[in-house]
Amino acid sequence: MTAHYSESWRDALRALGRSPGSGWRSNLVHHGSRGLLLLALTLTVPMLFPGAPLPDFARLEQGQVATEDVIAEISFDVPKSPERLQLERAEAERGVAPIFTFDREAAGRVTERVNALFARLDSALAVADEDTVAIRQVLSDIENATVPTQEQGTYLQVGARRRALQDALVRVYDRLLPVGVVSSRDLSDVRSAQVIVREEGGDRLVRRDSLLDVGRFYARASELAPASLSVDGLQLFQTLIVHYLEESLRLDPEATGRTRQQARTAVQGSAGFVLEGERIVTAHERVGREEIEKLRAYSAALASPGQAGAGSFFRSLGGVLYAIVAVGILWSVLYYHRREEVYENARNFSIVVILVFVVLLLASVVARADTSPALIPVALAALLLAALYDGLLAVVTVMVIAALLAGQTALPGLSAAFLTMAAGASAAAAVRIMRRRADSWKLIAVITLAYVVAALALGLLFTWSPRELLLTAAFGALNATVCTVLVVGGLLPALESFTGITTRQTLLELSDLNRPVLSQLAKKAPGTYAHSISVANLAEAACSAIGANALLTRVGTYYHDIGKTKQPQYFVENQPAGRNPHDRLRPSRSAEVIKEHVREGLRLAEEAHLPSAIKDFIREHHGTLTISYFLNKAREQEPDLDIDLWDFSYPGPKPQSRETAVVMLADCVESATRTLPDPTPERIRSLIEQLVGARIRDGQLDQSPLTLDDLHQIKSEFAKTLTSFYHQRVEYPDSVQKPAAPSGAVVTGDHEVRSEPSPSATGLGGVEAAGGGKTAEASVEASGGDETRARAD
Repeated sequence: MTAHYSESWRDALRALGRSPGSGWRSNLVHHGSRGLLLLALTLTVPMLFPGAPLPDFARLEQGQVATEDVIAEISFDVPKSPERLQLERAEAERGVAPIFTFDREAAGRVTERVNALFARLDSALAVADEDTVAIRQVLSDIENATVPTQEQGTYLQVGARRRALQDALVRVYDRLLPVGVVSSRDLSDVRSAQVIVREEGGDRLVRRDSLLDVGRFYARASELAPASLSVDGLQLFQTLIVHYLEESLRLDPEATGRTRQQARTAVQGSAGFVLEGERIVTAHERVGREEIEKLRAYSAALASPGQAGAGSFFRSLGGVLYAIVAVGILWSVLYYHRREEVYENARNFSIVVILVFVVLLLASVVARADTSPALIPVALAALLLAALYDGLLAVVTVMVIAALLAGQTALPGLSAAFLTMAAGASAAAAVRIMRRRADSWKLIAVITLAYVVAALALGLLFTWSPRELLLTAAFGALNATVCTVLVVGGLLPALESFTGITTRQTLLELSDLNRPVLSQLAKKAPGTYAHSISVANLAEAACSAIGANALLTRVGTYYHDIGKTKQPQYFVENQPAGRNPHDRLRPSRSAEVIKEHVREGLRLAEEAHLPSAIKDFIREHHGTLTISYFLNKAREQEPDLDIDLWDFSYPGPKPQSRETAVVMLADCVESATRTLPDPTPERIRSLIEQLVGARIRDGQLDQSPLTLDDLHQIKSEFAKTLTSFYHQRVEYPDSVQKPAAPSGAVVTGDHEVRSEPSPSATGLGGVEAAGGGKTAEASVEASGGDETRARAD
């Protein structure tokens, strides 16, 4: 009994990822798991957006007209917005004058070095008896001074000239260095009009333009040079004044940084204080920026723990119920309208819930950063859901997300919801216009346009400033770009692999007839290629009529016979007239060659990384049909041999989907119709009935979800399409000269046709390969519908 009980629950757990059936345990596990997942999502919302929901005044936005007064029930501080606080702190920091340290000893050190230089000169000249060479040697040895010219050396030989030059240098240094000389680099960093000079006696405030940088010092020094100096003396003066200069003012970055930090800290974070009973917003007046800041502060004050009470509890309870209703809408859509493809599939259901959670999580980050709601990445979920499932489900999910965001006081209710709906809906619709991943720019353009239009509408409604409008549009463009790149670049292929879903974008890329696999098919097996195109047209029309996936059917049909590129000469549509390589093979070997194209097709599909949905067409389009021609031929050649039917049957499986079943039928109908000598509408309809009936009697459609009504529509669409293709030609009037017909053909209307069907193109089963001479109708009767391909297999 215990073993039976455990087995029952194990069976119930298997219902997590499939239809639960009728068992109560399976239904409990199946629906309960999904209910818990949605409940977790619902309870996550108040955690992502903490704080109890507030009255309607919290939904007011700048530019709206208030319908009633908003009176403060409590006293509260009005904090400055982060942008305003940052701006004021930056202004306070810029207002601090930089601090320079005054070096009082600089003038003394410089004059001491100058006097030492001239003392050396005096000593050298006294020893060398006023030798010019000795003067040059002294100047070059002292502190790497520039070597004077011959004329300048001669100038220094005279003691009076040396004294005049020495006095001029000392006088300039003693006069200008105490004023303050600062390096050009330090002065270039100063933006204020005044600076603080710090010296032993205290700080003093001086004008920036009163300070001398090095360039201005040189100019003033040249002005103070004695007029009695000759050209050589003036050159020596300028050389030495540059060489011995020391800045007497130096920027103190540490002291300046400390002072500026004190100024930043001194800026108050509060913009004001609202008393209990004070009016915050006046009825019938436009809400401005100041009122918005007060309302935000009031909301935060009411939501603070110290203000919790009965009103706060009921508002919190209302917020939870609000989220339950919104998530419940999503559940009802999934359960009643997307049950098989999404709700009953655990992976698909989880993806929808996770995408909603991710968008809400990132929206909470945007709300905490107090930035534009245009940065909420709703396009991420919309693009993925529209590509994986359909646009309608994506739009519904977007609306649910917008409703959840509209109920959060941390976000501007109408603006956030409206931008979310506009961008999400446009993203869901834009997926249809992307045929290749290289068309991503179209998605970005459409989503960006939606943000721009939505921002313009909100800006006109709430009288946004041009800066706010442009920022919203710019953030929307950035959001659209990032979401599109993430989806196309990695998330969509990953989710395709995870869910096993082949998206419309992938199918459109695979439908390119220039892809290497199809190009090889057209080159090596042109008859098979032409047959595949014809079958694709026929199958696509039938799938459109029954509501199946027409695009998947067309693309799958393109690839269903790619295995024939290995040995194309063994299939009649690629054989030249009169040559049949099967005549040299045993029947069992011929049957093996015919079956091989399925295995070869799967191998090529694996190499080309084709999705499993396309591989299904390769393996299922023949089902488990018997290759009757070669089976009968083997029995005729060796009647006493015990033949294994498996050697003359396709490996299968039988068609598992409506699309592969339609391709099986279209495959045989298209081939057999080509063999009709007189394809009148009546004969075409009769042939279709026989071929479809043969497949049904053989059980090839038993595992497909096709209904009798589907089959009726398929046969009707086949007949309509083939009748239009093989319509009656218009005869040329006798008065018009008919063109000469090629050998073996007659001219009928405006197309040439064969005078009789090619024997190798008629018949069923292995006739296509063997070149049998039956007509299509006779072959159906002879083969009993075991194998109705007349062209390829």
